[in-house]
Amino acid sequence: MFKTEDEIFSQHMSLRQTCAYLQGEEMNIKDFLGISGFFSVTFTGCGMMYALCKSAELSLKIRGGLTTMSYASGDLMLNAEYYRDMLNGTLMIVPSRSGQTSEVLTAVQRYRQESGAQTISVCPQKGSKLSDVSDLSLELPWIYDDSATATRSATNIYLTNLYIIGLLSGDLLLIDELRKAADNQEQFIQKYAAELEGIGQSGTWDKIMVIADGELAGVAQAGMIAIGRMCGIPTVFSNILDVRHSIIGQVDQRTLAIVVVSPLDDAYQGVLLHELSKRGAQIMTISSKKDNIFGAELNVTLPEYQNYGVRGIPLLFSLQAIAYNKAVSDGKNPDIGDGSPAWVRL
Repeated sequence: MFKTEDEIFSQHMSLRQTCAYLQGEEMNIKDFLGISGFFSVTFTGCGMMYALCKSAELSLKIRGGLTTMSYASGDLMLNAEYYRDMLNGTLMIVPSRSGQTSEVLTAVQRYRQESGAQTISVCPQKGSKLSDVSDLSLELPWIYDDSATATRSATNIYLTNLYIIGLLSGDLLLIDELRKAADNQEQFIQKYAAELEGIGQSGTWDKIMVIADGELAGVAQAGMIAIGRMCGIPTVFSNILDVRHSIIGQVDQRTLAIVVVSPLDDAYQGVLLHELSKRGAQIMTISSKKDNIFGAELNVTLPEYQNYGVRGIPLLFSLQAIAYNKAVSDGKNPDIGDGSPAWVRL
């Protein structure tokens, strides 16, 4: 068994452990939030973690009451003059797979010193450099991925971001649904593992488009990064209707288009899916629909949650499972992926 296989397909156990840990840390987190005196919230990270930050930004904005931003840590590091005043007195929420990434560390240290930013870090590594420079560190060593691509750690960090948002906004339903999602993940994995294997190992596509909107856009982009890194194939992301304005010219018979269907409109999305199919793309939908109403090769039905962002937890697994099976089908070692490092030090 590859390490990646265990990290993806047994992630339900780590999700439950993460929920138990966060429940035990609730008072510490609330106490910290109560005394921090922040005026805004800024999510920052690199690569896949930054993609998750973009979803977190929107999830908190939807709940209102706080100015909320998300930035790539490298952007904050290189362009501090542009952002310094904007981030004065902000609360920085900083997810990191390694806790050692240069851009993340430099950005956190710079804004703490110059703008009085308070920092909550979320990291699988105990005693990391990021923890050392954070005001509150949430360390989750049971989610650490030995493989090159973040999978289990990405899903758990996404859940943790949402849990913190629940505490920031007082959204107890969100926290309750996160616990349900952790409990439901094993059943979801068992339900779709074989079908996702079939898509991943079909051998009929060698490039991928991941298409999504709203709170799930950043999550889908994180999954796209996982596919590219694990499989070493061309990958691209787009918002749903924006496909026509950006990447539709790249669609052909070698394309797998994974469309995370919004539950709010079928008509316009149906037309787009038809256009993609006419161009030769193989279509996979990930949606709230129990029936395959768009005629895709596979429709994955996400569990129903009132908080739309919670559906990102099974969504991430779905994209990770496709990446793993595609890599294996192509004779690649998913633990190594495309050979790029698990984390970057400048």
